[in-house]
Amino acid sequence: MKQSLNILFQIRQYSRNSWLAILAVSLLAACSANSRESLSIEGTIANADQVAALYPKAVENGSITLLLYEVPFGGEMPPVQLDSAVVAAGSKTFKLKVDPANQGLYNLLVKNGPMVPLVFDGSTIELTIDFASEEKFYSVKGSEASEQLHDFLFTYADHRTGIEQSMANLDSLKRVGASDSVLLAATNSKNQALNTLNNYLKKSLGTLNNPVVASFALGRAAQTLQQPEFEAELAKLNTKFPEDATMLELKKKYEAYKAQEEAIAQQKEAATKENSLIGKKAPELVLPDTNGKNIALSSYKGKYVLVDFWASWCHPCRLENPTVVAAYNQFKDKNFTVLGVSLDQKKEDWLKAIQQDQLTWTHVSDLAFWKSKAVSTFGFEGIPYNVLIDPQGTVVAEGLRGDALGRKLAEVLK
Repeated sequence: MKQSLNILFQIRQYSRNSWLAILAVSLLAACSANSRESLSIEGTIANADQVAALYPKAVENGSITLLLYEVPFGGEMPPVQLDSAVVAAGSKTFKLKVDPANQGLYNLLVKNGPMVPLVFDGSTIELTIDFASEEKFYSVKGSEASEQLHDFLFTYADHRTGIEQSMANLDSLKRVGASDSVLLAATNSKNQALNTLNNYLKKSLGTLNNPVVASFALGRAAQTLQQPEFEAELAKLNTKFPEDATMLELKKKYEAYKAQEEAIAQQKEAATKENSLIGKKAPELVLPDTNGKNIALSSYKGKYVLVDFWASWCHPCRLENPTVVAAYNQFKDKNFTVLGVSLDQKKEDWLKAIQQDQLTWTHVSDLAFWKSKAVSTFGFEGIPYNVLIDPQGTVVAEGLRGDALGRKLAEVLK
């Protein structure tokens, strides 16, 4: 049960699109409208004697305490406790009531134990908590919205379990040094699990008919959907629920978030241009080659040289190496060469990678990992990275990857 709960109620980051995680948490749910009706939750606790095995502090003096919280609009204020009930060891039933109540999201918390999210949609909610269940530890009736949320959460948790397992398998293979083909297959498996989850999220967002449940699902979707996909789903929900305060607030906050991110991106772009090496003389760098002989970058003056920063342990670098090999073979007879600068720590790994990837140009390294003189001299923060230097020693391009490398070399080596 604990694994299922962790997936259900914790924010875990599994993709580069977790840029919305904080925003999603703040807007997981909200109260959609005021109501003069009473919220009544009538329930049963099954197998209460087994709760101690999973939650040893949930039973106090032979009793289990239930706490009912309302999640305030927008999620910016802390949940408000509205009612509580103590279920004695010899009892199995409980009842919680709020009079009057807002239609929106509520959390029923077993003190020092699991939490059950519920949506009040104007009906009496019938709840069963079964501590013998390893996965779907509760069931709900009488509230269509709560039933939709229940079904969404547990199906979502199943998909996230698949992603966790595929990522754990990939991490394990990396630790044991599996071959590139095995790592590629494991990566594809992880990506397939992520695609399956995202397809489920988009399908769910199209069918959910309660705005509170839909906003909850959209909060989860914000963690894994690509930004354009998220924006499309948000637009659909705003069209579907045009007057709903939850959706209007979500749209408002997302637009504010996006404007802030765009401002930050502009600042970063300006700082990058200011710190760029392009148009400046390349700094001197002297490092030992594979035979221990010091090689100075300045010795390449008179040629175009691509200074390629990489490492044998860097998977993206190894994937990029065929592109560099192709460019070298195409332009090596046009006053062009490559100088490989490695951030390796072990010489045998460095030499092995050079041979495996058929990197036939000169290579240098001080085998100092991220403390390498190359890092402090050129100021880069990640690899693969490269700079293209002209015959006069001036940097004319940097960060050339993929097709951009060949296009730039064709431009300058006419």
